[in-house]
Amino acid sequence: MVNRRTFLVSLLVPLVAAPARAVTGQSKPAADIPPVSYSCPMHAEVVDDKPGKCPICGMTLYAVRLAFVWTCRNDTDYTAQQAGKCPKDGTDLVRVTKALTFTCPVHKKVNELNPGKCPTCKRTLVSRYSIRPHGDHNPKHGGYFFMASNNWHIEVAHPSDGLFRLYVYDEYSKPFIPPGLAGRVVEVTDKAGKKQEVNFPFVEAKNKQWLDARVPGLAIPATMAVKVRFEPNDKEYRFDFFFVDYSKDPSAGRSGK
Repeated sequence: MVNRRTFLVSLLVPLVAAPARAVTGQSKPAADIPPVSYSCPMHAEVVDDKPGKCPICGMTLYAVRLAFVWTCRNDTDYTAQQAGKCPKDGTDLVRVTKALTFTCPVHKKVNELNPGKCPTCKRTLVSRYSIRPHGDHNPKHGGYFFMASNNWHIEVAHPSDGLFRLYVYDEYSKPFIPPGLAGRVVEVTDKAGKKQEVNFPFVEAKNKQWLDARVPGLAIPATMAVKVRFEPNDKEYRFDFFFVDYSKDPSAGRSGK
């Protein structure tokens, strides 16, 4: 039988890191409360089912309840207990991991690991869901989503013939373009399976929300490799992609993009 530590690590790595930083949803206490797990404040990949020290840095693990919930693809402040549609843009909700704590309806500074009564006014505590570092690894624009070694994430989409689009996200899956970001398509594979070294750079779009690279003649199915440098003095990291069809952005035409 798989113990809970193995189960959590296999499903959640690296979905856990420092204590919750923001309130993202409230409701009555959940009927089925997730078990308490223990995580390192610095290393998201460390998840255990008992207290102890981080095997990487030696810091004391802290207690956290990890809840699988549903949220909007582009608005993680929203929290739902089951699949459905995002009330903001009508897209399908996606499954993510959030931290579950309990707070007072009146005294918002109360933040308890367990349900109960407010220590100040004795009201019943309500659920509070907070976004987690690495709790959302869903692609936002129909592409392929990868975690980089610096805890950031990239998504590469193929919206149309010869066009490839690079998005970068922070550890909370919020989009941004870090200073010094550079990317290029370095290898393509033709329909006959022959690999070819190329050098097509990604160029920042006018809206400053993503970078585009154009690879003439590369048709579906498209196999290609991308190298990305996240910071000026960093090395390039390679990511491989295989597109069997053009990427379909779920938010296109619904949120004004």
